[in-house]
Amino acid sequence: MKQTQYLSYYICLFLTQFLPNEKGLSVNTIMSYRDALKLLLKYVDKHLGLKIDSLSIRAIDDDMVRKFLNYLEEVRKCTPQTRNARLAALKTFFYYLGREVPECLDNSRKIASIPQKKVPHKTAEYLDPPELKAILDGVDVTARNGFRDRALLLFMYNTGARVQEVVDVQLEDLRLDSASQVKITGKGNKQRVCPLWEETITAINDYLLERNASAEDETHLFLNARGESITRFGIRHIIKKYTNEAIHLQPSLKEKKVGPHTIRHTTAVDLLQSGNDLNLVRLWLGHANLNTTHLYVEINMKLKKEILSKCQPPELKQKRKKWKQPKILDWLDKLNQGEKLCEVTMGRRG
Repeated sequence: MKQTQYLSYYICLFLTQFLPNEKGLSVNTIMSYRDALKLLLKYVDKHLGLKIDSLSIRAIDDDMVRKFLNYLEEVRKCTPQTRNARLAALKTFFYYLGREVPECLDNSRKIASIPQKKVPHKTAEYLDPPELKAILDGVDVTARNGFRDRALLLFMYNTGARVQEVVDVQLEDLRLDSASQVKITGKGNKQRVCPLWEETITAINDYLLERNASAEDETHLFLNARGESITRFGIRHIIKKYTNEAIHLQPSLKEKKVGPHTIRHTTAVDLLQSGNDLNLVRLWLGHANLNTTHLYVEINMKLKKEILSKCQPPELKQKRKKWKQPKILDWLDKLNQGEKLCEVTMGRRG
């Protein structure tokens, strides 16, 4: 069989050429596509007994994909959200396969028609001002990595950047002069520029004075204790640490699952509450679609109350009639007072 008849040939091109070059996806996003395909291949190998190194381009059909999705939920106990994410990745791959091999178009269409699972709609959590302040105030700059942690948290709140965007920021992306700003590279390698507060600049300058980069990594802004670029997991650990320490000051934090995206949500809500136009907030956050930014209008109770205050209830012309107690209730009240049913009945007959 020719190389172009093997499924593995197109999986390789999909991951190394189509996703990074044509779609412009980040490394982490490509890895999520890779994981979906890897899980599918493992399922085909273990449960269907097919040799994955010799799978043909027509070996996997929509029925097999449906069985795989059921396996994710029933055996691996994946959530509907995870199932939907895997399905979305597989749909993208089989779309690519159908584009490259027209004979596979019908199979691609059938896989594309597999519906996603409906999931309950959950509103995004954000921090109230006292909660955010308690977390920021909890940073002790005299402690090891204290200057870094303060600069990191202020930078995240200032910019509303995604956690991977924070990880990717390099020293050359910063301008700490009078036109202080940072260049952020987002999804699809799209770049945007965010201005920085004086407080953020001061915190970053204090951090840079003690920043100890390793020989292998002198370019990234935020580093871990070993002088290497900080990771997404490292940032989550830092946020969790200061959130746990702030709970005694703000007990409401105990009910919230605070992570990097919580700070991003907080920035978005605060920008809206400050009276900024929704489209400007979209540009600030790097959203490709305005509908994504509408999420923050939905969760913003302050804005909802302001909207409601501008809409007064209608004036009612007719007054409400006084409620009259039905006669049957009077009769029941007499029973409650200890009168016998027969006496009440006889009294009415007389």
